[in-house]
Amino acid sequence: KYATDIVNATDANLAAAVRSLERQMSQIENSFIATGNTHNARVVCGMDIRTSGPHLMEAARAGAAVFNVNFENIGEVSTPILHYIVKSYNFPQFAEPTVQGYYKAISDAFKELHEITVEPEGSRYQPKLIVDCANGVGAPRFRDLLQHIPKELLEVEFRNESGPLNHLCGADFVKIAQKLPANFNSEDQDPKCATFDGDADRLIYFRAKKGAEPGAAELFDGDKIACLYAMYIKEQLKAYHETRPTYNIDMGIVQTAYANGSSTRFIKDTLGLKSVIVKTGVKHLHEEASEFDVGIYFEANGHGTVVFSAHFDSIIRRHPHENLALRRLALFSRVINETVGDAFADLLAVEIILRHYGWSMDDWAEKMYKDVPNVQIKVPVADRSIFETTNAEQTLVKPDGIQKMIDQDVAKFKNSRAFIRPSGTENIVRVYAEADTVENTQALGKSLEQVIRNLCIA
Repeated sequence: KYATDIVNATDANLAAAVRSLERQMSQIENSFIATGNTHNARVVCGMDIRTSGPHLMEAARAGAAVFNVNFENIGEVSTPILHYIVKSYNFPQFAEPTVQGYYKAISDAFKELHEITVEPEGSRYQPKLIVDCANGVGAPRFRDLLQHIPKELLEVEFRNESGPLNHLCGADFVKIAQKLPANFNSEDQDPKCATFDGDADRLIYFRAKKGAEPGAAELFDGDKIACLYAMYIKEQLKAYHETRPTYNIDMGIVQTAYANGSSTRFIKDTLGLKSVIVKTGVKHLHEEASEFDVGIYFEANGHGTVVFSAHFDSIIRRHPHENLALRRLALFSRVINETVGDAFADLLAVEIILRHYGWSMDDWAEKMYKDVPNVQIKVPVADRSIFETTNAEQTLVKPDGIQKMIDQDVAKFKNSRAFIRPSGTENIVRVYAEADTVENTQALGKSLEQVIRNLCIA
């Protein structure tokens, strides 16, 4: 709340907003003194590998000094590592609040879960994959984590370790362009491939698309990762519900409007789970997922995790279980970084599930659902504020009449769905479209792009 107030203050009002914050902090500090409590505030700060990092780190240190609080520089880390350490400071039983504590907690849970995971007969699982590191901080830190995991459990080949951040690589590039990242080619279709984004909080699996033009990628994105998690967790929960039928643990999956329509149908019709659609933005997904005992949330771009309730914690994680399924469930929940989407933890979780089912990439593709063709288009506009949405950003209420135009275009194509929403950070409008064929999808997307251009020109 305090950060939002400061960030949203105008230049003219910034000084007054800071003074207001100072008064509020002073009142809080005085309440600590009055009750005899010790004010033990701490700021933990990490940075990525960009050259601006050290300068911004010192600015943050100076800002913390203004409020006379402890400041800890944990160096170059992924965003999820920073989140994990902050949680560990606030909840000491969670993990040791250091980078090494993060590595140890997640790798130990992965190795122990690996020991009790038996591949089925005829397994086609291979513990090898190629990772696109987006020229970001994920490369050095993931190498560090893998030092704690034997190669026979997971063997990783690294690509795009240095160069311009996210340039022709990374999860966002692969997702939007639906193309292989730089330094990958169409021969890379036998091993599994995965991609991080620059700060390693997103994960998408991919491979060269068979039978398509060179450079095209088949994606196993956030939707497919969420469904994979749900299959596995539901299977383990079944054992719990059979032994304790009166103590229900509820599970749901939270998505945004960008989720592929096939994934939502698979969740409801095949998995028999509740799917909730919320506004774009991790804070909205995380909040809704926290309403479940096991809340799985993912954006299609690969940013997501699983959130576990205090009820789950008290009956699954805090008790030893002879039941193998419940032991797997408890350990899986510790491989996951539930504080935020984490490419490293999510990758380990995907690998353990694929091993559990004995799946290759072909199996993963064939035994779930086939994506409906989809396209995303960015359209620059002079003023994004004229666009207002409702229904989890799936329906435009302003400008007047534009939603009717969208509905008319969508009605022209089979199995189609589309929406238009303004960006939250820049003057662009985003178009998302689905239809039964690639050609129809592209035609629908282009038609909606023209609706926006005509409106803005007018």
